Amino acid sequence: MKYVVYIYRWIVTIAIFSLIAALVFIGMIFYPPQQIVILIRPLCRLILRSIGVRVKVTGLDKFDHTKPYLIICNHESLLDAFICPGYIPLFFSVLELADHFSWPIWGKMTSRWGNIPVAKGSLKEAIQSLDRAREALNRGTSILIFPEGRRTVTGKLNRFRRGAFHLAKNAKADILPIGMKGLYLAKTRGDWRVRSMNVNFNFGEPCLYEDYKHLSIDELREWADTRIRKLKDNF
Repeated sequence: MKYVVYIYRWIVTIAIFSLIAALVFIGMIFYPPQQIVILIRPLCRLILRSIGVRVKVTGLDKFDHTKPYLIICNHESLLDAFICPGYIPLFFSVLELADHFSWPIWGKMTSRWGNIPVAKGSLKEAIQSLDRAREALNRGTSILIFPEGRRTVTGKLNRFRRGAFHLAKNAKADILPIGMKGLYLAKTRGDWRVRSMNVNFNFGEPCLYEDYKHLSIDELREWADTRIRKLKDNF
């Protein structure tokens, strides 16, 4: 019986995701993604609710919803692709692995949205990706990046990579930290099952550029690691 439930959840996810994809492909012929996101956000929430993922959000009053940020968040699950646009009340682009841009449907959708590919193992291409992200921040578009670079399989944080913090300093961006907990159990990497789960999604106080500009890249990385851990476990 459990397997029937898992299959049902996948069917629901694919059906609503197909609607999201249609909105992106057709809607962006007439409107920019900044306007389409108003429709995408409730559909992302609907996917999570339909498969039994209950999200508790805290900290929405801690930051300005009208200004751009470099958003950093721990990477828990494939379902991050729905919880982040569903519950972050900002328009943002994402730095994501270049491999994702070759996936059927998702690749074209994420490209049209303006997300930025990051290639593995190429320092030159990685620098170019960070430059594109810096330009987007300077134009007033928030950027979401998962500093771990890969999804957790245990719920514990992987070590943060340095790229996000080079980007922060080069763009002189204010940093908005988010810690989530529980989503990795809903869809664990390497496991096809989608489980019902309670998830916490906690926004922290932004760290302004003026407050961290004196820090080295490694010091800023350690600050972010400590902050995300506290946000993740402070429920």
